[in-house]
Amino acid sequence: MALHLPKKRSKSVPQTAVGLDGMHVKVAAAATAGVAKSQQTSRGLAGLTTTVSVGQLRTEIGREGLRQAAIDAGRRAPSDRTLRRWVQQGRIPHADVNELAQRRAAIERLGGVAAVAQQIGRTPSAVSRYRSGKTNELRNDAASKLRAVKAQDTMQRAGVLRPDGTPKRATIRVKGRVGVRNGSEAGYDFRTRTLDFANSDVPFTVEESQALAAALANDDHGRVVAILERHATLEYPENKGFDVYSDEFGFHFEAIEDIQIDWA
Repeated sequence: MALHLPKKRSKSVPQTAVGLDGMHVKVAAAATAGVAKSQQTSRGLAGLTTTVSVGQLRTEIGREGLRQAAIDAGRRAPSDRTLRRWVQQGRIPHADVNELAQRRAAIERLGGVAAVAQQIGRTPSAVSRYRSGKTNELRNDAASKLRAVKAQDTMQRAGVLRPDGTPKRATIRVKGRVGVRNGSEAGYDFRTRTLDFANSDVPFTVEESQALAAALANDDHGRVVAILERHATLEYPENKGFDVYSDEFGFHFEAIEDIQIDWA
């Protein structure tokens, strides 16, 4: 049988830092981009995002809500014709307007300004300022609380939670280019492969599934990659010999082509 030796790992892979398990690890930018792309095409990831379509924005906050988002961004109020064009094209051409429209719609889905204020422990005026973009960061732990309640709502709407609010278990297949790192030894690129976590002896736990769903719901694609890498390093049966996941050890995706997830 021919021996296929892996090629040496590239030294110039663009990376971003992600917090996980109280430490920071670096994940490849191409892998996070692959997660974002799969989020738009994979059935199991559909709906697990904080961003909704322009058509849904118009349904949730109406034409006046979209106009107010534009005004809050310091722009002229769009006409009905402009709003129709946004919906037809499926995009708002101004990033600041889109951000404030998405923010306004998320607050509406959570019950409105007063309800969100109660959930995150801030005053309604503070939430109103955040909604309008007058402040972009909520103080104290309100920002993390808002992310948590938004993620819970997104997961509920996406159908990855049971009626009692407990998470479903994820069965996952990931196709991508994977590199192995082992401390001081040189890392290697392996040819593109599929990691079939669905048929692993140690599948994703409920806790891992919930963490993955929450990261997807928050559009935290780097954290998604880190969670997948950690499981591949510590639990995937082909990866014997690793008892720690870090920048120096374990399986690391250099690119992700596709993710398929079933929730059960």
